[in-house]
Amino acid sequence: MIRLAASHARIGMELAFPIVDAFGNSVCDVGTRLNAEQIARLPMYGVREIFVNDPVLDDVPVEPLVPPELEAKAALAIRTVLEEAGLANSVEPALIEQAVQPGYEMARPLFPAVIGEVNSAPISPSAEYEYLMPARAASLTAMLAARMGLDMDTTGQISTGALLMDIGIARVTAGSNHEYEKHPVFSYVFLKDLPFITPVTASAVLQHHERLDGSGFPQGLKGDDISMGARIIAVTESYYSLISSRPDHESWPRQDAMEYIMAFGGELYDSEVVQAFVRSVPAYPTGVLVRLDNGETGYVVDAGIGQIGRPTLRMVADRNGFQNDEFFEIRLTDEQHRHRIVEDAVEYG
Repeated sequence: MIRLAASHARIGMELAFPIVDAFGNSVCDVGTRLNAEQIARLPMYGVREIFVNDPVLDDVPVEPLVPPELEAKAALAIRTVLEEAGLANSVEPALIEQAVQPGYEMARPLFPAVIGEVNSAPISPSAEYEYLMPARAASLTAMLAARMGLDMDTTGQISTGALLMDIGIARVTAGSNHEYEKHPVFSYVFLKDLPFITPVTASAVLQHHERLDGSGFPQGLKGDDISMGARIIAVTESYYSLISSRPDHESWPRQDAMEYIMAFGGELYDSEVVQAFVRSVPAYPTGVLVRLDNGETGYVVDAGIGQIGRPTLRMVADRNGFQNDEFFEIRLTDEQHRHRIVEDAVEYG
């Protein structure tokens, strides 16, 4: 199957995966052949990418790390908590407990082995960022924790911290930077006395904006004074924050965001976490069409996770745009192809 941005959907394309909105509501069923009306509705539902059947890649599966339904369940739970927090100085423990469950559920499929690709796409729609980003960050957080060798229970606790990290934002006065820097404390206060919130989760929530060099907030902690859970979330939250468009932030290209995180490994971000991030997040996901610097195009059949921008490609067209008589594959990590550079993703920006 091929993967492309929803903005490049065309009439007659057959869906390989069902389309759901950010909160898990069905938009189109698997096998649907898209028509003009359905395509026009995709932006309304915040659909960023679609998967369609194509004989060019009928032998290449795309397996999500976390089912979209689980991510949607988490986002819905966080929305409920934030809405409640915005109306009162407390939140019913039962509502928070509902938001805790998806954090542990995201961890379970990663053991004994991590299988599948994390959803590395920007958050959309931007109006739902406060609910959707924690859910997306939680899945990536779980993946990094598992890759770093943490056990399933600890991974679930840290993933839960990512889900709950921003519930204190409901108490922040709009436009107040000073109060914004207190939101981890507000989140912590909501959680600290609940019997189902562990110290690992609570410290991750309180410290997720701390940075190794002491430049973070709310306490200005440095180095080993920052919990490992918070160090992991610092990377995952930063990544989705950088690549996602919001009224006060222009989105960065994914590769630029990855380069930024790598550049500040050991300074702002924990080096071990950064290495796990590089090994986990594909610059060009499986199923995406990319263009090389010589103009040739090919589909990603192996994302080459851990080799930034060096996937295995099934070459489909020459530099002039003419389809190849026979498709062939190249690995950009091989010596004979090491000077070939992926210039951009086609139909995926």
